[in-house]
Amino acid sequence: MDQLIEFFSRLTDTSDWPPRWYCGRWTDFHGWLYIASDLMIWLAYMVIPLVLIRYLFVKKGVPLPGVFWLFGAFILLCGLTHLIDVVIFWIPIYRISALIRFLTGIVSIATVVALFRYFDEAVGLRTSKEYEHELLFRQQAVMELTRSNEELQQFAYVASHDLQSPLKTISNYLNLLNMKYGSQLPADAHKLVETSTNAAERMRVLINDLLDFSRVGNEVAFTPVDLNQLVAEILEEQQAEIRASDATIDVGPLPTMMAHYTDFKQVFQNLISNGLKYRRSTVAPHIQIRAIDEVNQFCFSITDNGIGIERQYFERVFQIFQRLHGRNEFSGTGIGLATCKKVVDIYGGHIWIESTVGVGTTFYFTIPKVIKTIHHYAQTDTLYSVS
Repeated sequence: MDQLIEFFSRLTDTSDWPPRWYCGRWTDFHGWLYIASDLMIWLAYMVIPLVLIRYLFVKKGVPLPGVFWLFGAFILLCGLTHLIDVVIFWIPIYRISALIRFLTGIVSIATVVALFRYFDEAVGLRTSKEYEHELLFRQQAVMELTRSNEELQQFAYVASHDLQSPLKTISNYLNLLNMKYGSQLPADAHKLVETSTNAAERMRVLINDLLDFSRVGNEVAFTPVDLNQLVAEILEEQQAEIRASDATIDVGPLPTMMAHYTDFKQVFQNLISNGLKYRRSTVAPHIQIRAIDEVNQFCFSITDNGIGIERQYFERVFQIFQRLHGRNEFSGTGIGLATCKKVVDIYGGHIWIESTVGVGTTFYFTIPKVIKTIHHYAQTDTLYSVS
């Protein structure tokens, strides 16, 4: 310990040894060749860690950054030993030289340990060729999925029109039957006609809802959507329901986003109409609509004071055709919330519920400020032509 204390207390003391020029028989040629060589090695060692450090700052998400930092420190210290050797030709700082070499040894051992420790992980890292191959595969998969979605949309469109036609025929004939022979039909027959007419109407609504559900996310072209204007339009369309229920709607400031107008309208329309529909009989509906800026995304909330949802159904309500109430209690097809979830998922967001039975429900959903749907990725140029 005494020697260690003495070493650091005399770290800059140069009285023990003469400068290297006076050690042995240095000629000018030999001495300057040694100095020039050490300086070139030092300069090279200085550039390498600077390049590594710049790479770490410029290239975000570099795997195994700790190994890069250790390797950079090792090279920097190795270069520093060569610079010290040059300085010793004039100033005999041998103690500082010994300290630098000791630190170099410590860092070199740490670098070797890190290389062995992360060797398997480093071997598992993919090369640029492997990434290019995976990217090509993913682009092919996205294009195939896009084509499949377009075919599904076309099928849904054709199927809906083919189904609408017989439904219209059934509904028209039932109305005609009621108009022409209504006075002659018994009460039971009137009940059958009414039930059949209502069933045909429910089928028509269900087909239209399914068609809307299939169209979600199929529009590529985005335009600026002022959500304040969009919500105002929805409230105007639902004025009859709002007045009938004596509802109050509190809308906070909403952003303008680059998106597809119809998709966003379906989300807000379904959530607002749910707040009006699932109300308590003794309490006038009160709905709050808010948006919070969360740096890279907006978090929207639509809160009502309705009947609420039990926790066990928080996930189920977002599944298509899942209804928690009978048609005699509340109308609907069970597609509205599934449509909301589909829109939010396609746009890269997340939707969830907080609710208390008998108190009310809040629907939260996030939407990224920069929306990238599958169609935008499908339009990305491939690195190589697909063979």
